[in-house]
Amino acid sequence: MPNVWNIGNTTVRNPKRIENALRVFVDEGFSGNAKGSEREARLHSKLKEREVLEFDGVASDWNGRKWRAAFYQLGFVSYERYRIGEDRLTTSELFTRIGLPAISTGYELTPAGQKLIEATTVPEIEEIYTRQFVCYELPNSLEGSFPEGKMKPFILLLQVLNLLSAGSHEGLDKFETGLFLQKFQDHTDELPQEIVNQVLKYRQELAACTSAKQTRELKNRYKEALGEDIGINPNSVVSDYSDTTFRYFSLSGLFTRIGRTIVIRPNKQGFVNRLLESEPSFLFEANSQAYLESFYKNTYSLPTDNREFALQEIDILKAGIRDRGNALLAKANAINGTSTIDEIQAIRFQLIEYNNWEREEDFANEQQQPEAIRDIINYLRVLNGENIPDGPEIDDRPAYLEWAVWRSFLAIDDLVSPAYQTRRFPVDQDFHPRNTAPGGGADLLFEFETYVLVVEVTLTTSHRQMAVESEPVRRHTVQYKEQFPDKDVYCLFIAPTVDNNVAETFRIGVWYKQDDEEFVNIVPMNLTDFINAMEVLSAVKYSNGDFKNLIERCLVYRNVRAPQWKTYISNEVSVWSNRIVSQ
Repeated sequence: MPNVWNIGNTTVRNPKRIENALRVFVDEGFSGNAKGSEREARLHSKLKEREVLEFDGVASDWNGRKWRAAFYQLGFVSYERYRIGEDRLTTSELFTRIGLPAISTGYELTPAGQKLIEATTVPEIEEIYTRQFVCYELPNSLEGSFPEGKMKPFILLLQVLNLLSAGSHEGLDKFETGLFLQKFQDHTDELPQEIVNQVLKYRQELAACTSAKQTRELKNRYKEALGEDIGINPNSVVSDYSDTTFRYFSLSGLFTRIGRTIVIRPNKQGFVNRLLESEPSFLFEANSQAYLESFYKNTYSLPTDNREFALQEIDILKAGIRDRGNALLAKANAINGTSTIDEIQAIRFQLIEYNNWEREEDFANEQQQPEAIRDIINYLRVLNGENIPDGPEIDDRPAYLEWAVWRSFLAIDDLVSPAYQTRRFPVDQDFHPRNTAPGGGADLLFEFETYVLVVEVTLTTSHRQMAVESEPVRRHTVQYKEQFPDKDVYCLFIAPTVDNNVAETFRIGVWYKQDDEEFVNIVPMNLTDFINAMEVLSAVKYSNGDFKNLIERCLVYRNVRAPQWKTYISNEVSVWSNRIVSQ
């Protein structure tokens, strides 16, 4: 009998990729046809082929099953069988009961899953996840055999964080979450305060420790007590289970990180307060069929479904718009009590997105601060394989490489275009990457006053780099030359190491459109050299014009063989860096 809960699973450690993985699941014909070792291994293979996952070696059925499990636990696909009270229902029987007779087999896309893959903005995606998490209750038809009681994990986390905040205490770190929240507990009215009391008592004891040995012994005592309660290795609970809790529940957009702790996002506090006025509400216990209908249709009630509350949210968002001449503000002002709820929600999503774009300008300006530049360099160094003390945790290396390089050019500044238009990867409300940039264009695009810089980054190496990067990088650069005919267009290609064959195609710099020859200026730079260029920025401010000069100097030497050109580029970075510092 489990005495611990876990949202998602510890294999799917990057849930930000779930919506893209679900699109692959549907596009490649797995909906309703995802069972069996061959199909499961094929799913894993397709996720790699479609660039949702990057892994070495062969695809496995085990990993395919883990992704499939993440889909059905979150309600995005159906399961094979259901238990409601004493009834044992097939998929067809259950979905007929809840008004979805077209779903008749296990692992078919549900309306909740359809909404997720059709969502086009981050605010929409966050609300879909929020509904699923607020609805989520234990035990349920898919997860049973818990000790006596009931629990809503997402609501419990909100309640505990709310109480900590009200007492001016820090949020929860992963270790505390594992110790005090991951255990299955009967979710009584008193439980949130009881957990807060336990957290504060632990913190007092931790503060009283005067040595690393005492701290270690205290943590071990708490882990041993947890292990006796739950019957499994407590180390996995305070590390892996709590880690997935942070990752999955953060998809709601209701949380932010302060250091190593998670807290309720300040601009979501009003929403959370209203939500907790009626939660926890245990729908599965009261009406299992209604619970499953809400879960699979993504219709569980939220405060923003209330017209009055949604209009209040719109007023708050309107007040936050800085550009008072923005056309969206006029549209929002036309919304009133007679507008339909669909019209109200559409404007609300647009205002959230626009508000995020304005905040992104603040984020871009912050990247020029010395502490931000140091943080950028630390990320780049870790991504380059360095071990640095207290280095950042990186859960998605390809996405974070794009993000760190993006931040690097925001730090250089003097952009012509808005910050959100310089990246093609989606970001969350903290402006961290949700995923990598989709295909069909460059990873990053920076328009400056006198030139345009296309930036392509990759962690691939050797022959695979040639297979997946050489053609699209040149093609994208030509596309942007056509888009910006009145400006010089350069491309910077960044990788931990640059394959000689890739460097050769960029050295030649030719792209054919039928019989017409197009020349492109692409500089392949290894990540170490790029870090060295960024290190200069931590010592002295330089301009995008200075960086253009570096690009042009690197292109001067491309009439030599590819291996020599790569060496010249590294040397030029060093010479350029010394010149900038000595100016």
